[in-house]
Amino acid sequence: MSSDEHAAARKETSVSRVECKVTVRGKGEFVVELYKHLAPITVNAIMRALPINSRVTVYPRAMVCVLTGIKTGVEKQRFEFSKGEIAFLAANGSICFFTANVKSASPLNPVGKLQANHEVLERLTAGDVMELSQALDIGAQM
Repeated sequence: MSSDEHAAARKETSVSRVECKVTVRGKGEFVVELYKHLAPITVNAIMRALPINSRVTVYPRAMVCVLTGIKTGVEKQRFEFSKGEIAFLAANGSICFFTANVKSASPLNPVGKLQANHEVLERLTAGDVMELSQALDIGAQM
């Protein structure tokens, strides 16, 4: 087995990492990874709620948020996030995708990172509809 095959096998069997697909109507899609070890209760609540469909709220040069209706408390909260990170705002049940390095006034639960196609996220405007769903491995369906 080559090192690439070993890496692919590790990626498929990870207990902590969950790959999700984000689709924005008319603008494209991108891949995110949620990490259970960052905030296990929050990530499990998000996974149970999938698929999540909602309009986005855009905070220019900071983040894009999606209301989820998920109710969970603060867990391993942080105030500083880097571009490409994903966090959950327990105060209103939003998933936030950071488009810049940000220092927040409210605590957020870190839940994951963007993996590919950041450009789609940066082109979003208020009112765009975003769908977050679990990515399905095509090979596993056969």
